[in-house]
Amino acid sequence: MKATDKFRIEALLRDFHLKPEVRERFLKDPDSVMREYGIDPRYWPLLKEGRLHTLYKMGVHQLLLYHLAHVLGIKRDEYVRRINSPEF
Repeated sequence: MKATDKFRIEALLRDFHLKPEVRERFLKDPDSVMREYGIDPRYWPLLKEGRLHTLYKMGVHQLLLYHLAHVLGIKRDEYVRRINSPEF
């Protein structure tokens, strides 16, 4: 993952925490929001499917990934499982 890709993904995840309207829009139309943030489409499935381990191994900060988990309705125990499991 290029530094610019990581920056854009982390900007979106940060805004999930800071801007409720971004969370709401992402739930309704994730592709549009990711396009707005300039996120490369090859990463879209990882974000929409909550592929936390994969994103973490690519360098996305684990605390920011927790914001993604929250938006996707992933509870704490499931977050821990996903961040530690190569299947995700």
